[in-house]
Amino acid sequence: MAVLLNLLLWLHAAALAIGVGGGLAASQIGPRLVAAAPDQRAAWRPLARSFSRSAGLGLGLLVLTGAWLFWLRSAAGDAPVRGVKGEPALVAAMAAALGLGEWGLARLDRGDEGGARLLRVSAPLTLLAVLALALAAAAAFD
Repeated sequence: MAVLLNLLLWLHAAALAIGVGGGLAASQIGPRLVAAAPDQRAAWRPLARSFSRSAGLGLGLLVLTGAWLFWLRSAAGDAPVRGVKGEPALVAAMAAALGLGEWGLARLDRGDEGGARLLRVSAPLTLLAVLALALAAAAAFD
């Protein structure tokens, strides 16, 4: 059981790294995509989509491994008491910010310049959510 818990904890940490890394990159690419001339945005879109998907994958794995770790540790009578309250809310905030960015990208893909406004809003929100999530994760291992 200890080996499974350690492997899950490793996967959970890797998911955090993937989610945070993708989120940080997406928060930096979005404003560059918006600032680019409409005919030059095609070069930025694949990067924005790739980083956003990486962040989404990391968040999905984070939710799955976190729930599984919590369930296994609770079943073993070793329920974690630290770090459980804040992280799910921060993961949800990051997912919402990434979703807002995806919505903005989809609108830009359709030629709707209103998507640029959504990206301008989602980029700093994603950055704040990522930094808060990383801080909460560090506090959970204190």
